[in-house]
Amino acid sequence: MRIGAGIVFFDDAKGLKRCLHSIASNVDLVITIDGKFKEFEEDYDISIDGSREVVESYPNTRYYCYPNITEIEKRNKYLEIAAQLGIDFLIVIDSDEYAVIDKATLRKNLHFVKAGKELSESCNEFIPEVYGIKMFDEQYENQDMIVERYNERLLYKPGYLRYSEIHSNLIDINNRNRNFTTSKYTSEIDGITLYNDDRLRSSSYISKSLKYQTYLFNSERMERKRIVGYETLRYK
Repeated sequence: MRIGAGIVFFDDAKGLKRCLHSIASNVDLVITIDGKFKEFEEDYDISIDGSREVVESYPNTRYYCYPNITEIEKRNKYLEIAAQLGIDFLIVIDSDEYAVIDKATLRKNLHFVKAGKELSESCNEFIPEVYGIKMFDEQYENQDMIVERYNERLLYKPGYLRYSEIHSNLIDINNRNRNFTTSKYTSEIDGITLYNDDRLRSSSYISKSLKYQTYLFNSERMERKRIVGYETLRYK
């Protein structure tokens, strides 16, 4: 069983260092995707703050760079790479997040999931699943407000999944009627908790990130309503 993590980032060396410190020793491989996000307000395309050096300081990381594509396209890159590298489970984590992991409990739970899936799978026709991970999410607009929720951050057979036109909407590539938009994950997994914390970023970077996120969500409102029936993100 191979467990991986996928991270997209741009110019976030401090966050990456904390993120990788929390997760690299608990997984077999970390796939990182560098490059400016399309429509992000910056004059250069590749991280220049030492982010690549942080990534390459860990022995089990892979560094890739795809500048000027959307966040969704960057996430799909690590899904494709995870398939090529034989990853069974992929943890989705961002560079402004970190993980607290009980390694023994997490691996035991994932072994249990994998064994159950293999019993139901035949002829190598894998059926991907999306699992919820507990997350404590600090809000951009009010850093004293922490939202506790489960989010679709653990992917079984990630190579058979793709992010679609809207944020956090995962689709089974062999059956596009199976979509795992926010709060539609298969079940919840214990042994890992994620924390979102922007305090390592500069106020200038946070301002640019807020502007980008606002653009992103506004641009997908109609598509979200068409696919899931409402325009904004909702969580359990």
